[in-house]
Amino acid sequence: MNQAQAEAFLFREVRLLDQRKFRDWRQLLTDDAIYWVPSGDADSDPQQHCSIVYATAPMVEDRLDRAESPFYWVGDPPIRSVHTVSNVLLERADADSADIACNQVIYLYRENDQRRDQTLDALPAQCEYRLRRHGDDWRIAYKKVALLSSDGLVPLLPPII
Repeated sequence: MNQAQAEAFLFREVRLLDQRKFRDWRQLLTDDAIYWVPSGDADSDPQQHCSIVYATAPMVEDRLDRAESPFYWVGDPPIRSVHTVSNVLLERADADSADIACNQVIYLYRENDQRRDQTLDALPAQCEYRLRRHGDDWRIAYKKVALLSSDGLVPLLPPII
């Protein structure tokens, strides 16, 4: 993997999230993937401290099942997002794996749920990815989204950010 391929992978990944194609996004995960959104200290041990989300691939599947349920009231109206990806750094790469770091700003909007003084929620984040080759494609083995405001008030989030 080279720098251009790393950027293209991330751009495709967040586009799936922004289009709310969560099942297609799920296909980007390895079977043993970890998806983590820490709460507070981004370097804390997720096994010892609370997280906003700490999920294995089967747990992500469960999140998506619940989000598609007619009883998922929190998803009505749905939260729409736009991700801006920047400062992509291919930290390490070999034939079978790659580590990528980037910054993201995740803009969230929910119709009929906005305060007049703040029309969008903006969530700056530092993200870490570990990708693993799967045939001719790359899959996410690890994704960490360290929200800048994770120790403060975090707005209602879509199933995957």
